[in-house]
Amino acid sequence: MAKTIKDHLQDTFDDLGEENQKKFKSKLCDRKTEPRVRRAAIEKANDSIDLADLMVNTFTSTGAVPVTIEILQAICCNQQATEFKENTGQCPGAPSNVSPQSDHMLVSISFIEHFIDRNRTKLIRRVHNVDAILDELLDKKVITEEVYSNIRAEKTPQIKMRELLMGPIKSAGTKGKDALYNALKDTDVCLLEDLEHQ
Repeated sequence: MAKTIKDHLQDTFDDLGEENQKKFKSKLCDRKTEPRVRRAAIEKANDSIDLADLMVNTFTSTGAVPVTIEILQAICCNQQATEFKENTGQCPGAPSNVSPQSDHMLVSISFIEHFIDRNRTKLIRRVHNVDAILDELLDKKVITEEVYSNIRAEKTPQIKMRELLMGPIKSAGTKGKDALYNALKDTDVCLLEDLEHQ
C-alpha cells in the first residue's frame, strides 16, 4: 500500500533521532507564522507518531510538507529534507509513492515564487548594507538577538546575507520574506527596483 504524508513524516522523524527531534520541536515552537503550534501540544508529542499527527492536524497534509522541509533545513538536516521532498513528490521529476487520496493535496503552496526566492543569489551578491537590514528585522522581531549577533559577527556582507536567507528568513516562511522585502525597501530601494525590473 502506498504511503501517506503522515507515514512519510513519521519515517522522517524516526530518521532524525532523539537529538534532532528535540531541535525540530524547538524550531516548531519558535515559529512565528500562523498557524502556530502551542508549546503544550509540542511537549505532548512523545515520539515520531505523535509528532507526525501534530504536524498534519495543525497544518493539514498540504501545509505540513513545506513546513517540515523548512524546519529540517533550518536545523541543518538537509539530507532528511531532500529525502522527504523526494518521497512526497516535492522535487521535479521525483517519483511520488504517496497514496492517491493524499496525492491531490501535494500541490505546491505557492505557484508564484516570492521575490526573495527568485532573487536569492543576486541578493547575496549585491546587498552590502546587511547590518541595517538586521536592525530592521530585529525591531520587527523577525530575528532574535542571538541570531542578530551571530550574523553581524560574520566577516563579509555575502556571508551575512547567505546566513540570513538560509537560516531565519527560510524558517520564518512567507512572513519572514515579506519582512526582508520591506527592510530592503527601506535600506536599498535602488537595488530593489533594479531587481524588480529584470
